[in-house]
Amino acid sequence: MTKPTFSNLLATHYLRVHGAALGFMRDEQEARDTAQDALLKAWKARDRYDPARPFYPWLYRIVRNTCFDALARRKHRAAPGLDAERVPGTHTSAADLIDAGREAARLKAALATLPEAQREVLNLRHFQHLSYAEMAEVLEVAEGTVMSRLYRARKALAGAMKEVRCTRTPWPS
Repeated sequence: MTKPTFSNLLATHYLRVHGAALGFMRDEQEARDTAQDALLKAWKARDRYDPARPFYPWLYRIVRNTCFDALARRKHRAAPGLDAERVPGTHTSAADLIDAGREAARLKAALATLPEAQREVLNLRHFQHLSYAEMAEVLEVAEGTVMSRLYRARKALAGAMKEVRCTRTPWPS
């Protein structure tokens, strides 16, 4: 069996990259732009990838760092009222689909109340579907540390879910 080309590896993981970026950016357009930036950075850094190691954890670290950079830039350029002036896309986004249900909206609101580190570990496990070993590699910690962080994040999320009340209806009025 032939080994996939680097381009094929990037294309294969695009949806996961986009999902990871959406988890950080929480805005469909910004996530799409950041995912593209991350893929470009990965392409430029392809000579630093070690084929003996799993590909996605390496790629995820690039996505994560690209998102952190974009979030830092967003803080510096943020001004009141800019979000209200954004023009929504004409397509149904993943975020719109997630918002369709009341429980999904509650989950999203509860996740937003958690610290970034807890959101990230939940995202890696439940939305990116990484194993404990892959998470440990991405976060550069021991597997036991991953397990304890995930336990605490799940416990915090359960508490946040009890506190969050969703008053929005899933359908436009």
